Amino acid sequence: MSPEPVREPRRGSGRRNLLRALTGGSAAAALALAGPPAEAAAAGGADADPFAADAFRAVGGGRVREYWIQADSFAHNAVPNGRDGMTGMTFTAERTTFQAIGYRAYTPNWEQPLPADPGPQGIGPNSGIPGPVLRAEVGDVLKVHFRNNDTHYKWPHSMHPHGVRYTPSNDGAWMADSPDTPGTAVPYGETYTYTWTCVPSSVGSWPYHDHAAPQTPPKPATASDGSVPAPSPSPSMPDSMDSRAFGGDGPVMEIGAELGLFGMIAVTDARTPEVDREFVLFFHDLSASDATSLQQDLSLCNGGAFVGNAPTFTARSGERIRWRVATLGNSFHVFHIHGHRWLRPTGWTDSEVLGPATTLTVEYREDNPGDWLYHCHVAAHMMHGMSGVYRVTR
Repeated sequence: MSPEPVREPRRGSGRRNLLRALTGGSAAAALALAGPPAEAAAAGGADADPFAADAFRAVGGGRVREYWIQADSFAHNAVPNGRDGMTGMTFTAERTTFQAIGYRAYTPNWEQPLPADPGPQGIGPNSGIPGPVLRAEVGDVLKVHFRNNDTHYKWPHSMHPHGVRYTPSNDGAWMADSPDTPGTAVPYGETYTYTWTCVPSSVGSWPYHDHAAPQTPPKPATASDGSVPAPSPSPSMPDSMDSRAFGGDGPVMEIGAELGLFGMIAVTDARTPEVDREFVLFFHDLSASDATSLQQDLSLCNGGAFVGNAPTFTARSGERIRWRVATLGNSFHVFHIHGHRWLRPTGWTDSEVLGPATTLTVEYREDNPGDWLYHCHVAAHMMHGMSGVYRVTR
């Protein structure tokens, strides 16, 4: 994929030259970027007419970017080293392992998984949680070939995007009123192709996730082969709404996403600055009542729980850094990095609140070497694992 275009900083003040910056040790380290944040610029800025039509035609010819994505199921230990480096608590693999489902990117026709690519234009680790980063520029069309290979649960799955333009047949969201709509609950072993268009208002960081039919989590397997019976592709919802959301034992909305089926869409335009490193971080929660092999609830960073198990992000002093942070689940979270601050229209901050399925994009030039914590600042979430290390070297 082609690199993001660079726009040189220029002098000035006011909204048109707002800093999109997080500084390490000093305000002098902030990147003074030309114009407002890319997300605001794409939407026309704070003074844009919210009722103006998003008329869009690709100028210069957008391109089709094809991805071959597969939903794979696999055993996943969220605490592989068995220890929380912050509190010193220890865990056994039996306590923190569950049957996960994750999106992985493949070569055409799902021949073999793509290798990890951690670069600022890459798909990321491609290990399943989170799924690969789907990248595009304004004017591009994302053509996503999806295959359901959930060999464990054998549930139907889908891919629902945020932030891009699509028709109802490319929404990927199942509804009981129209349960047979193609692409909303792709059965195990079957495929579907989604087409999403990146318009000017698509610039930014957006989650994509499973939005298929709700499912009832199975009880721990007792069969000799460890298999789990496959629920109906289109479960009937009880009139009493006796679901886990209401304290019952019924189906769980977006359980596929809870178990790991989510990822990031990154859309750029001519105003998006080039960076040396880009970090994608998801805050997400996992209930032991939904992942029935777990012995406790977990609060995760990209599928890992607790310092030493959540990803360790690395950077060097002087590098241009971008964080794309997203959340999924039922909780609000507070993104915080120790030793750093960033500037927003209301002033400087070192913590920002994100609700479910919201995102945050932060850019800065690093200048504060050291081992720093990043975490959700909700204390209960930290105690359940939502913290990791950000390591900056000279």
